[in-house]
Amino acid sequence: MAFLKYEDVVITLGNEKVFADAASLNVNASAAESRNVYGEIERYAPVNGLIGGLSFECYMTGAIPAYLNMTGIPDSDTKNGTFGGLAFTDAYARSYSLQIEPYTPVKVSAALDFYSALTSDISASSSSPTDLSYWKNQYAHGIRSYVLGTPSNINNTLTVAYSVSAERRPIYLAGETTPTRVTKEAVEVNMSIRGDNIGDLLLVSGNHAELTCHLLDMNTNTTLDKLRCSGQIIRQELSISSQNYLNGVISVRQVFQ
Repeated sequence: MAFLKYEDVVITLGNEKVFADAASLNVNASAAESRNVYGEIERYAPVNGLIGGLSFECYMTGAIPAYLNMTGIPDSDTKNGTFGGLAFTDAYARSYSLQIEPYTPVKVSAALDFYSALTSDISASSSSPTDLSYWKNQYAHGIRSYVLGTPSNINNTLTVAYSVSAERRPIYLAGETTPTRVTKEAVEVNMSIRGDNIGDLLLVSGNHAELTCHLLDMNTNTTLDKLRCSGQIIRQELSISSQNYLNGVISVRQVFQ
């Protein structure tokens, strides 16, 4: 088989196609050696089920997809998908992040875990986003994005970093190789803002902050999504370099679950 080109490899998750700038897929088996009384290896046996990972980067062309919403979906809401013709099942979001910068479209980096073997064969599956019935010519951009709720002495925002992460733990029944469910634990939301100040000086318990980042479509100026972080400022940073201005950074952490 010849190598597949970038445009021939399309990711699907549920009923949605993901047109990624970059993507990778892996699957791992947890196999350990089994020894006899003489210390000789007789075979390799599984000590856990298969676990795979899918990661990708794509431009933000709408709201954060439902399959990445770790602050609301139940554990039973899983997704099946394909990558380069290979199929997998039982996929759960593990993290996503984005960076908002001047003069730059917003990109989302996402990672999902799946708990199944790969099926089918590697094959081409080309598609164009403009051919989709739900396609809209929208994309979030730094020039149309802003944050509400920043400390009063931060008058100018340069960059915003936002991320959501969760730990996943599969639960297996005796004799089963696929999990009966996958728990969602330690959900965290983090937001960092770089601007011209750092707000009130940090207290030993941190300073409370409620931030909302509005991401607007570059073409129509309509809101694509609102990303929220309500927690404690846990880090402040000041930096300066030659022929530049003093920059301040605040980092807010929200423990969601």
